[in-house]
Amino acid sequence: MSTTDAARLARLGLAGPDEMGRELAEGPAAVETTLAGMERLAPQLAAARAAARRTVLLGTGASLAMARTAEPILRVASAAGAGGPVVVRESSQAVLGAPDGDVFAATDLVVAISQSGSSPETLAAAREARAAGACLFAVTAGATSALASAADVVIHTPSGPEEGAATKSELAALAALLAVAGALPCDPAARAGLRATLEAIVGDPGGAIPAGLALGRANRAWAVGFGTALGLAHAMATLLHEKALLAAVASTPSEFRHGPIEAATPDDIVLLIETDRPDRRRTGYLQRLVGELARIRTPLVVAGAMPGPAGTIGLPTGDAGGAATPGPAVLLATLLRLQQAARVAAHARGTYRDGFRILREVVRAGEELAAEEPRPAARRGATSVSVHAPRGTRA
Repeated sequence: MSTTDAARLARLGLAGPDEMGRELAEGPAAVETTLAGMERLAPQLAAARAAARRTVLLGTGASLAMARTAEPILRVASAAGAGGPVVVRESSQAVLGAPDGDVFAATDLVVAISQSGSSPETLAAAREARAAGACLFAVTAGATSALASAADVVIHTPSGPEEGAATKSELAALAALLAVAGALPCDPAARAGLRATLEAIVGDPGGAIPAGLALGRANRAWAVGFGTALGLAHAMATLLHEKALLAAVASTPSEFRHGPIEAATPDDIVLLIETDRPDRRRTGYLQRLVGELARIRTPLVVAGAMPGPAGTIGLPTGDAGGAATPGPAVLLATLLRLQQAARVAAHARGTYRDGFRILREVVRAGEELAAEEPRPAARRGATSVSVHAPRGTRA
């Protein structure tokens, strides 16, 4: 990368010039507005979670990555007695079946995530859940979409249309899921503080340049993380595929160490994401991986709190609200930084363009999945959730 190219990338600021840059700048406002709506919905959300025996998160693509990111936080809330066990299902798998034979139940709280609200796979899965009598939440920017019309409660994520990549919709959806878990405060002061934190990151795109340049030079990327970071790794892998045309694989560090590391070379790069609270055993395990990467001379980028050895490229996420230890706000801050790094990587590789070159031009979603609504399943006596708002109402 020449000095001229590096300087050009350093000028990637708030207003673009690309669509992805402009949409990244709109992310903090989308988060704040989403949380304002969540505050108004708080009584309905609390009642639904208290009545549910299980919480099922549905999504595909970037929405699925956000479900995976929020899953550990929701499990903590479940352990405290809210929402029951937590399950994440890819939308088409929920419709077309899986070997485990898992089906929706009337006692489920199903949270379907779709930016447009028109993803056929997610819509079909949501209709299956509704037919089974489950309570259905729709997390969507499409307030008048088919998914919203099928839902008992609509959690509006007003991110608007996206042409650059799934960025601001990811931020808004993740904020909504963290608020559903009760882990992210929604009062005006907390919303304003979080927006200011995220806007500070947006205002400092240079913080993502070293990591983005390193990713842009790589032959392949391996994104790894435990817990909440695994979901962020999946989100980053998707962005690198879509915008940088860079082959990327997401996994836990353990999965990576037990096989894929054999394929890693000095021309590749490993992105290690660490977003959960410090844990001595996990830190020691990750340090072992860091040492192994040094031995095979595979470059390393670390996003999060864990320091790496000399030569490690850091991806700073800022103070994230002043928390002494990582928390939900750090997830949003880290996600935003990763999105910035993916954008830099795409520009560094010369692959960036607005829109989705395959997803919008070639791939056609499975419209046949949502062509017909399923027939209602028999209710299971007194086990039906009783907190549903009337169909068609909006809070």
